Amino acid sequence: MADLIFCEWLKLKRSKIIVIELLGAMIVPLLLTIQNIRNACSETEPIHDIAWLYEDELMFVMLMFGPLVMTVVTVFLFHREYTEKTLKTLFTVPIGRISFLAAKYILLLFLTMGFLLLSWLYLLFFSILCSLFFEIGQLTVMSAIYFFLKMFKAGALLFAVLTPFGYLTLKSKGMMAPLLALGFVILLNVVMSGAPGGIWDPWLLVYWLATTGRLPGGGPAFAGILLILAVCFLGIGASMVRFYREDLG
Repeated sequence: MADLIFCEWLKLKRSKIIVIELLGAMIVPLLLTIQNIRNACSETEPIHDIAWLYEDELMFVMLMFGPLVMTVVTVFLFHREYTEKTLKTLFTVPIGRISFLAAKYILLLFLTMGFLLLSWLYLLFFSILCSLFFEIGQLTVMSAIYFFLKMFKAGALLFAVLTPFGYLTLKSKGMMAPLLALGFVILLNVVMSGAPGGIWDPWLLVYWLATTGRLPGGGPAFAGILLILAVCFLGIGASMVRFYREDLG
């Protein structure tokens, strides 16, 4: 399994997708830093502290930029063999289909965790640079560790709701279906944010659980975690069944 994961990593490393993830993780921290600098230069806007910046970063990353960037990574990861027409050749060596697909999902987990942790690191780095010129509140080691743990949890939650996009890629053997589904999910997050029905939107729940540890409206986290796990295992299970039945002839 470790060899399969390493091979998948090497394939991604030779492509532009890692660069996309590295740059994508920088977008939100950079924009928030620019906003904070603008506030610092304004006489009417307050200077925000690191806690405010991280909370805003979590909101934008979990509800918009995270799903956007990581769905592109997911589609590339699961679609590459179809694009390059190497799937039939690949299975001339003794590789189990389930093991092959499991390696992709494990790598996707690592990449998603890495995306969130990179976002945390970028914002911390930009904030330290800005602190040389103006004061940023709560910029301490303990606050950095606290939000590192939040980002770590957010990465695991975001991965859980990415698995259906892997299935859609395998099912359609193309990029259009998962990207259209992504557009629907982002619009759904906007519509359901603050609405009572938001507790049934797993892509919105990952944000609430990552930031507050509770459901919208203050409900217990247990039901939300069960829903997210159901989405995760449904996506993985459906992918396994679909790929196991794949005709490579």
